[in-house]
This record gives sequence, structure tokens and C-alpha cells, in this order.
Amino acid sequence: MEERLKRLKNAMNNHTFRQVEFTDIHRQKINQQIEQLQEEDVSKVLLSLLNQAKTGSELIQLLHIRGINGILNNEGTVFTILHEQEQQGVLESYWSENNEKYYKLTKKGQKILQKTMLPKTSGELSVKQLFHKVMPNEN
Repeated sequence: MEERLKRLKNAMNNHTFRQVEFTDIHRQKINQQIEQLQEEDVSKVLLSLLNQAKTGSELIQLLHIRGINGILNNEGTVFTILHEQEQQGVLESYWSENNEKYYKLTKKGQKILQKTMLPKTSGELSVKQLFHKVMPNEN
């Protein structure tokens, strides 16, 4: 299996991506766009993770697993989002017997989650659109 992946990588480098060149500026722009998209989506992902009550620590671990890098070394952002959503009535929290704070969706939060789980809207960018936004003069 590993040999097949190596051959695929070589084929892609030699044929598919041979003519694509990224400068450092292109890489920075792409990374900035990806981080911006991820920050906007953190609250959506949090809602989707709360199909059952979870602690803030559990949510942070799940975000790390999903590769959301916008919160690396800044886990306080997650708690800020949780607090804001709680203030808006999207989430509610409670303390367990072992002194852990759990978060869960309210009915309002469930409705918002259902809306966000609908198919992509035209306002969201695809990878191809993101690429053309960063490199508008490239074909």
C-alpha cells in the first residue's frame, strides 16, 4: 500500500502539479484564507460536536482532532465562543457532580445546527474558488 501511495505522489508531482508554482506570498495568502475560514467555522463545528453534552476540554480535543488550527495555543477562544453562544441562548451549561462544566444545545441551537447542516450555499468558497481568489491571474 505504501508503494502505491509513493507512486501516486510521484505521478502527481511529475504530471498534475508540475506546472503549478507557489511563491511564498501565494502560500501566505492561502494560509490566511484558510485560517479565516476556519475561525468562521469554529462555532459551526462546535454546534455539530454538541449532539451530546460535552465539557470544554472534550470540545477542544475534538477540534484539534478535526485539524482546526485557529485555536492552537489559544484555547480560550473556544470558551469565549461557548460563553457567547450561551448568552445568545444557543447553548446551555450545567455543572456535574465532579465539578466539570458541560455544554449542550438548546432547541434554538438545534435549529441553527440543522440550518448549517444544509448543503453548501453559494456564499461558501470551494478550494478552486479559494485558489482563484488568491491567484486571480493564474489559469
